Amino acid sequence: MATNTTISRKGLKTATGEVKRIDAGGLSGLPLKKRSTEVVKYIRDKTNGAIPIIASGGIFTAEDALEKINAGATLVQVYTGFIYEGPGIARKICKGLAGG
Repeated sequence: MATNTTISRKGLKTATGEVKRIDAGGLSGLPLKKRSTEVVKYIRDKTNGAIPIIASGGIFTAEDALEKINAGATLVQVYTGFIYEGPGIARKICKGLAGG
């Protein structure tokens, strides 16, 4: 599993006071998207693709999944997407990857 949650608040639009009020727990989903892709690519490059990589972080669409696969992911995990969109997200992503 290449990435999980982050405590980084870089790039958030939520006011600092609001973030402090709701606590500094780990963020998942879209706030991780770019960094997650960077980490997947880093692991792929450092291992020459020799190990399976599971990507997560901001995967809601076929395009998001393809971004991770192109970076070197073997599998993608859509936990946050599943929470917000339900189990149909898997079909939606697979149909998008299949071109229809």
